[in-house]
Amino acid sequence: MIYITGDIHREQDIHKINPREFEAGNYLTPDDYVIICGDFGCIWDGGSGDRFWLNWLESLPWNTLFIDGNHENFDVLSTYPIVDYKGGKARQIRSNIFHLMRGEVYDIDGHTFFTFGGAYSHDIMYRTEHVNWWKDELPTKAEVNNALCNLEKHHWKVDYVLSHDVYTCHPLAKKYEVSLSPYGPDYVDIHSFLDTINRKLEYKVWFCGHYHGDYIHYDQKKPCITLFNHVVLLEELDTYLPLLEHIK
Repeated sequence: MIYITGDIHREQDIHKINPREFEAGNYLTPDDYVIICGDFGCIWDGGSGDRFWLNWLESLPWNTLFIDGNHENFDVLSTYPIVDYKGGKARQIRSNIFHLMRGEVYDIDGHTFFTFGGAYSHDIMYRTEHVNWWKDELPTKAEVNNALCNLEKHHWKVDYVLSHDVYTCHPLAKKYEVSLSPYGPDYVDIHSFLDTINRKLEYKVWFCGHYHGDYIHYDQKKPCITLFNHVVLLEELDTYLPLLEHIK
């Protein structure tokens, strides 16, 4: 089984995948997965705080998978080894914890997932670089090229997309005023790139996080589901749709 949710921000919102609250977690096995759509946050200080939460997550029976959001310590994240995982490249954090990297395609439990983490921090003016903000929250040209190459190999067709931010034509892309000016010439506008993917890629459902709500938006009849409070079972997705706020 595959469950998907949005941001957990380490101790702030990790309760939603605690088996005390996430009742299904009491019955999951090493053959099951919980996927977090960015702002994992459990790789943040590189020290005792990270160890506490990673130890706890590793003790749980399922596999925890995450894409990166904007609230990650990219300096620390980059120190973890890259391994072959489910047909793509991933960073192995613990025995059952993996970072699904940008631009990769994975085959997980019979489903193909294209992953592309990262997002704009709208509160950048209150943050300090390499302390609680990193330029690497946005993709580089190399990561974009990697994504395009991998999608070509898969003939621009996957089952699902996992991102943290959204594409340009999505209503939530206009929620905050953002600019590329703090980042430099090696970085790419993630909204624009995801828009390119959305227009060309054949997929069933797009999942994302970042906007701290549970929404559904249809673009050319393709659903994009934004998650925060809910932890949804992929195999029973239709049962969750009435719980989502429709945005146009």
